[in-house]
Amino acid sequence: MTSDFKCNLCQSSKAHQVPFRYAFKDRFLWLMQCDECGLRSIWPRPSDSEIVEMYAAEYFTEADSATHHMNDEYVKLLSAGDYSSSVKEMEQYAPQGSFLEIGCATGNLLNALKNAGFKVKGIELSEFAVKYAKEHFGINIINKPFDDKLFGNEVSENEFDIVLMGDVLEHFTDPTASMRLVNKILKPGGVAIIHLPGTLNLLSSKLAFLLYKLIGTQKTMTIPPYHLTEFSAKTARKMCLQTGFSKVVIRQDVKHPSTIPLRGSFIENMVKKYLQYPNYYLTKWFGIDGDRIYIEAFK
Repeated sequence: MTSDFKCNLCQSSKAHQVPFRYAFKDRFLWLMQCDECGLRSIWPRPSDSEIVEMYAAEYFTEADSATHHMNDEYVKLLSAGDYSSSVKEMEQYAPQGSFLEIGCATGNLLNALKNAGFKVKGIELSEFAVKYAKEHFGINIINKPFDDKLFGNEVSENEFDIVLMGDVLEHFTDPTASMRLVNKILKPGGVAIIHLPGTLNLLSSKLAFLLYKLIGTQKTMTIPPYHLTEFSAKTARKMCLQTGFSKVVIRQDVKHPSTIPLRGSFIENMVKKYLQYPNYYLTKWFGIDGDRIYIEAFK
C-alpha cells in the first residue's frame, strides 16, 4: 500500500501507518507519517474530481456532511460578524495594502478589508461561496484551485503585501507547491499568515494512537477526507523555510476543556475531555501540543 507513497515535504518514500483512516468511496484512505521528516498525510490521495465533489454547496450548507465546516446558520453568523479586530491585525502589517485570501469562503473578511481601503483578492473553490460573495458584497472571487495555472493571469509575482490562509493549507493536494507559489506572489518583506488545525497533536490523540496500535485497531472516520495533510509546528516550520521564507514565527493555542467537541465513543470522549486539562496548561505555559497553529512566514 505504501510502495508508491512519496512525502510531499521531503520526497521520502519511507513511511508508516498511523492508526487513523477515512472510509471514503468504498475504500480506506490512511494517515501516513513520513519516517524522515514526520509530515502526516492521507494516502492514497482522493482524485481531483472527488475533491471538487467534496467542496460542492453541501460543504457550506449541510450540517450532517460538514460537521466541522459551514452550514446555513454559520454563514449568517459570518455575515453578522465584527471584523474590526481582523482589519486592525492586517493594518499592522500593511495599512491599505494588497491582500489575498486563499480559501476566502463567502468573502466577509475581504469585504471588511475592502471597506478599510485594502486592495483585495480572494480565491475559493466552492461555487456556492463565490456566488454568495458576488451577490452580497459585489466581490468577484477567483473560482479556481490555487495552483501555478493562476500565475501570470489572476495573480502575479510580487503582487501582495499579505496572503492569508485560514484553515486551508491542510486541504491542498500539494501544500509544498502551494507554499512556493505563495512566496512567489508576495512582495519582498511580505507576510503569509497561516492558521492550521492541530487536533492530532493533542495528548489525547497521541494516547489514542498508542492504544489503537497496541490493540491492533484504528480510528475510522466516515466523513470525507477534507484534511489531506496533518501538520505539527515542526513540519509547518520546515515547509515554510524549505519554500523560501526567511523568517517563521509560530504560536500554538488550545481550546479550554469546557469547549471541546465530543463526537466519539463514551471512552474516547472521557479520555479526550480529561486529558484536555493538562494539555491546556501545557500549551498555555510552554506553547507545545496545541490544537491550533498560527504562523507568520515572512518573505
